[in-house]
Parts: sequence; C-alpha cells; structure tokens
Amino acid sequence: MAFDNLFRKAFWGLAACGLIYALAMGALTVPVVQRNATYVHKFNPTYWQDLNNTEQFGFIHHQIQPFTITTPDNATLFAWHILPTHLYLKHEQALTDQPEFGLQPFKVASKSVGLQLLLNDPQATVVVAFHGNAAHLASNYRPGTYQQLIGVSTPEKPVHVIAFDYRGFGLSTGDPTEEGVIQDAVSLLSALTGQTDASGKTEQTQQYVDPSQIILIGQSMGTFVSTAFYHEWVVNLRRAPFKAMVLIASFTSLPNLLDSYTFKGLTPPVLSPLMGYPKIQDWLRSKIEDKWDASSRLVELATAPEVQLNLVMLHSRDDFEIPWQEGRANWDHLLTAASNGKVDIPRDLNHEEFKSENGRKHLRWERIRHGGHNRIQTSEQVRLSILRLLEDK
Repeated sequence: MAFDNLFRKAFWGLAACGLIYALAMGALTVPVVQRNATYVHKFNPTYWQDLNNTEQFGFIHHQIQPFTITTPDNATLFAWHILPTHLYLKHEQALTDQPEFGLQPFKVASKSVGLQLLLNDPQATVVVAFHGNAAHLASNYRPGTYQQLIGVSTPEKPVHVIAFDYRGFGLSTGDPTEEGVIQDAVSLLSALTGQTDASGKTEQTQQYVDPSQIILIGQSMGTFVSTAFYHEWVVNLRRAPFKAMVLIASFTSLPNLLDSYTFKGLTPPVLSPLMGYPKIQDWLRSKIEDKWDASSRLVELATAPEVQLNLVMLHSRDDFEIPWQEGRANWDHLLTAASNGKVDIPRDLNHEEFKSENGRKHLRWERIRHGGHNRIQTSEQVRLSILRLLEDK
C-alpha cells in the first residue's frame, strides 16, 4: 500500500511538471512573452540603482560622462563614456570643476572634458561594449569588464569605453526587437563617428571618432547584437569598417541555441524534453520572432571581398549556459567561408588563427579553460586580446 501511494504521488508529480512545461512552451509562442524571456529586460535594477551615480559601481567622481542618443523611431538610449584612469589623473581638476556635469544628449555631452579627450585624440581607441541580456549596463560583471578594458590604456595608446543600454533596458526607452536593437547600435555609432551614408562624410561643425579607432566587443546576447550591427553597418549601409570585433560566448542563432541552452547549467536544454518529437521542436523553433542568426551574418562578412573583418572569438570550456560547441560552430562556418572551403591551418580546439591573402580578413579563435559564461569577460584573456588588437596596424 505504501509503495502504491508513493508511485501515485510520483506519477502525479511528473504529470504536473509535464503540464507546467507544456504551458511554458505554449506561452513562449506568444511574441510579447517570448521577447520578455529572450531579453529579460523587464528585470530592471534601475528602480533602486541610480545609473547617473556612477561611483556606486566602482568608478571615480566624474570619470564617467552619461549621455543619451535618440534613434530615428524616437527611442532614447542611455550610455556611458568611461575615461581611462591615467587621463583622469592628468585632468582631474578640469573634470571635477565642470559646472554642469550630468546626463546630457550626446551633442551637448560631447563638449564635456572627458569626451573631448577622446574626440580630440587621433591616437585613442574606443571600445564599444555590447552587453548580454537582463538588467542594465552596470549589472553583474559589467563594470568589472569596463575596468578591465580601460586597464590596458596607456598615455601612448589611450583606451576609452562606451557602454550603452539597448531599448527597453535600464534607462533606455522602448521595447527590444531584433530590428530595433540593431537600429540602436547604428544610432549610437552614427553619432560617435558622424557617418550617415556610404561616403563616410561627416558634419564639419562636430568632432567625431574615426571608425578605425573603434573596437566592438560583445558578450552572450551582445555577440549577436554586435554581429548583426556590424553586418548592417558595412554590408547594407556600406560604411567604413571598424578596427576590430571581439565576440565572447557567441552562438549560431536563437533557434539553434534552444537545443543546448540551459539556465546557469542547472536545467536540461530547453527543448530536450521534446527530443522524441522533432516535429513539435521544429514548430516551436518556427515561432521564434527574433531569430538572431549570427552565423549566416558572419559568413556573409567573411565572404564579402570588400569588407574588412578583424575578428576574435573567445569561449570558455566551462560555460554551462552556452556550451563552447556553439561558439565553435560559429567559428567553423566562418573559417570555411573565409577560406573558400579550403581550410589549410592546423586544426586545434583551443586556438586557431586565419589571415586571408588580401589581408582583409584576420580571424582568431580561442577556447579558454575557465571563466564560465559571465566571468570570462573580466579575464586577463580578454585584456590580452585587446592588447593584441591595439598592436595591429
């Protein structure tokens, strides 16, 4: 009798779990639910954190200039310009004496001491950071990432950081979609570089950063945002290429990711309970609104003969959220495309590097032993990658 009772409880427990899973999968076919689950932008710590009080995130008074960008569809994006510490030390008095320091539109903020040190220095490099999903630009490991990046700065080769929130994240207005988030990045980089068309002409009354001074760096969701943006920038808009792009913990596409993604490594892959029902799996994948197909965009960047692509891909072996095999699949597609299917470099799961004969493609893959999904972005390996890119001519 006791065994029957235990069996009955186990049966109904499993049935309840199955029902919850079925309801969750059904709910994810609704676009608004799906996007909330994908971007997790409604988890918004700005309700109790002031992003304009940057000292609470480990920065110095007036080291960060907050500013806003307005997109063509009237979303307002919140961003930070982070000054390297050695420049802060050199200009500390001027920085702290600014009478009207605070959040301002970019055209006004560009007159601030910190941004002027970037805009007036042709030797400077600016790293534009594309963060992952959830929360805001200062959550989790993100401030440590920015500090790691400005940590490579020297008086001879200053490195600044621009961090921003996509629409719907943090203090940025609107709701995220694939098309909208790409437009956010276009708007930010258009303001920073002054480029508005294929000619690369800029408004003479305003100061700008040359695209060759800019490195894009994306982590997790930020890898497909930066990839899709760069594709839009150089392929569709035909604008001048950037110095380089770094992708940390990338994946091929959102539909493909469902086969391997787990929550903090604690749950089975999202679609694994439906392994015996491939038609249902395919139907669920077909319902994904924002597919974020990074792999096909990387392939197009690799095969476009006129496109400059200096790319570094990093992934840790102990990433339990997005397995390193996802990033490696991206790399394999990219390498095959760049080499026209004739891969002639020694194959190595930990490190591979490819340079095209015309010098327009320089690709690098690195699999790191440790770092997980989030901690990797604050690692010395990322610092080393940036240093290598600063040495590239």
